[in-house]
Amino acid sequence: MSEEFEVSKIKKIRYNLYHVIFNEEIVQKFTDETMATFRVNQGTVFSKETYDEMVKNDQIKRAKSRGLDILSRSSKSKMQIKSTLKREGFCEEAIEHVLEFLENYKFVDDQKLATDIAKNKASTKKWSKRQMVSKLMEKGISKNDIEEAQTYIDDDKEFENASYHGFKKFKSLSESKPFDERLSKTAQSLGYKGFSYDIIRKVIDEIKKENDN
Repeated sequence: MSEEFEVSKIKKIRYNLYHVIFNEEIVQKFTDETMATFRVNQGTVFSKETYDEMVKNDQIKRAKSRGLDILSRSSKSKMQIKSTLKREGFCEEAIEHVLEFLENYKFVDDQKLATDIAKNKASTKKWSKRQMVSKLMEKGISKNDIEEAQTYIDDDKEFENASYHGFKKFKSLSESKPFDERLSKTAQSLGYKGFSYDIIRKVIDEIKKENDN
């Protein structure tokens, strides 16, 4: 005898979303569209094939809607969207279907996202290359896309960003502290922000020159 799924209980949880309990224990979320399309009513019995189709179709539709909702707030990487959908209980098949849809229609573009971050956010926040790489890795951006994004922060830009942070840090330190101690704390701060030793050395040299005058 083939497996069957009987609707034990239906509970409306939002204006267009329902909790449907099958066989007294299996809980699924269905939209009102799914409820109408498959005629889901209390006591209705579905074959395993129809049940699986119903669950898959509903998950894909809801995951697609959720994916677009996430992107309406701010740009996200594939990994960020995938992580959110997985955390919210969507199945792997639905998630992969949605990611393919979002990529095909250019709603998700990791390379563009990485480039935008490098050209805009990294510039306004004056990140080091290392900071930017770390932020992109957290978003699950691929190595190739990160390497492409790094080209937007050249050595001159890196030095400019480090100088901004270096002079700001140095001037924030009390002049009552020894000069060398202020320089040391400034260098430590730049190192924490991910600037390279060579860049830090150049900034410290510039601070020394300014204070010699």
